[in-house]
Amino acid sequence: MEKGRTALVTGGSRGIGAAVVRLLASRGVRTACTYFRSPGPARALALEFPGLVEPIAYELGSLDSAERAADEAVARLGHLDTVVANAGVWAGGPLTRIDMDTWSRVLNENVVGTAQLCRAVLPALRAADGDRSITIVSSAVAMIGGVGDSAYSSAKLALLGLSRTVAQESGRYGIRVNAVAPGIVETDMTASLPDGAVAAVVDGLLLRRAGTVEEIAAAISFLALDATYCTGATLTVDGGWSV
Repeated sequence: MEKGRTALVTGGSRGIGAAVVRLLASRGVRTACTYFRSPGPARALALEFPGLVEPIAYELGSLDSAERAADEAVARLGHLDTVVANAGVWAGGPLTRIDMDTWSRVLNENVVGTAQLCRAVLPALRAADGDRSITIVSSAVAMIGGVGDSAYSSAKLALLGLSRTVAQESGRYGIRVNAVAPGIVETDMTASLPDGAVAAVVDGLLLRRAGTVEEIAAAISFLALDATYCTGATLTVDGGWSV
């Protein structure tokens, strides 16, 4: 059990984020779980782990919202030592056809939004004691690209540069910053992909199967809590997709 540890997980009410919240809470980490628009799933997690999960509203891409979420997490938890930047958006289509306003929105919300979150939580992390970390959720498509994924892959690659830079800027304060790059995982986001898209990728994986949210959460939990001498790293969890 991780006595005394606290965490803020963005996009924590569903998919990978919800799996992270469940795993951290099961380890005794008091966790602020953010939601956008609908608080229902986050409140359900709070009922599942009484006293360990705190639902907090958060809008990716808003600095004001990021600052409010950070302040509220500290107010509810007492301090903040672990952050998982998991919230993200996807929109796709061939570069010759995708609307460029949509392309820009994917970049802005994923990259600028994550940078805003890091900026908002760093004062609280610096004020905390012991091991402190930020874990940024990127994607395997950052390394390999994908047809119709020019905006998303560009954004997720930028997050790797962001994580390494924030690691360099924060190491002197004892704050670790790492990234996780998941592959194909069965979530709401992959369910929105065209028919056959997931199966086509899975056929080419070394492990010949999609990952589970629990497997990705385990990798995130490792970097966030256990890998105390690891910073500036990217852990690829993709079943061999990028090999």
